Parts: sequence; structure tokens; C-alpha cells
Amino acid sequence: MNKLSLDEKVDSLIGSGIRILNKAYALEKKPVDIGHGVLLYPSEFHVIEIVGKNPTENLTSIAFHLGVTKGAISQMVKKLEKKGLVKKVHTPANKKDIMLELTDFGREAFDWHRSLHESIEKGIRKELERMNDAEIEAFLRVYGHIEGMFDRCMERYE
Repeated sequence: MNKLSLDEKVDSLIGSGIRILNKAYALEKKPVDIGHGVLLYPSEFHVIEIVGKNPTENLTSIAFHLGVTKGAISQMVKKLEKKGLVKKVHTPANKKDIMLELTDFGREAFDWHRSLHESIEKGIRKELERMNDAEIEAFLRVYGHIEGMFDRCMERYE
């Protein structure tokens, strides 16, 4: 990509971004069996990850972390309870407030997902180690701009 014009570089970046988003969207629809005959979707793993990392947070906080509504998190929790991954626990301070606790199966799913992320992050770290601080900062700036662009697009549709 040495002699590309700025327009060609922008087109290439946007094209790559669209492909990445489409692949991520397709993956979100693909369930995984970690060895128990129970299919788990990426969205379910995301909830399990938040609960595993933040065991004292309530449902409202979990919904906030994931950028979803309380209604959406409640539906997800019902599915995860039915699959035997989490159980609801009332907080000691407020009996109306509900937290989630991972079951043994939930902890196994959490560990499986964490090891998947570690292998992905290993490749990213390897690439970042080849870059200097200025290159990484520029990369993060572009990523931030892209995220802001999506935020503005979302606002238009609300």
C-alpha cells in the first residue's frame, strides 16, 4: 500500500472495516458447544464474561456494560439460567437488587471464553509490539474516530 492516494487508503480502510463488521455480525449468530451439548451464543458469553469479571454487579450495571437495555439483559439471564450457567442472587444490601452468580458450568464457559480471548489477544500484542508508540496512537485515534462515526449514525436512527 505504498503509493495509494489518500482516497484509495480511505476506501481500503472502510472496505476492510465493513468486512470485519460483517464477519463479527456473522459470528454473533453462530453458537458454540464447549463440550456439554449446550449451544452458547457469543452474546451469552459476553454476559458470562461480565458476571465472571464483576461478580458484585447488579443486572442494571451488567446491562450498562454491554450497552443493552434492562429488558434485554433480563431475557438473556432467563436463557442462561435455563442452560444452567448462572443463578440469580439478591444483594445483601437491597433484597430487590439482583446480582448473578456463575454456576460450575458457567465458570467453565467463562474460562473457555477467556482462553479464546487470550489467544486472540496474543496475535494482537504481537502486531502491536512491531509498532512504535506514535503508530499505535495514530491507530487508536482512527479507531476512536470510527467509533464516533458509528455513535453519530446510531443517533440519526434513534
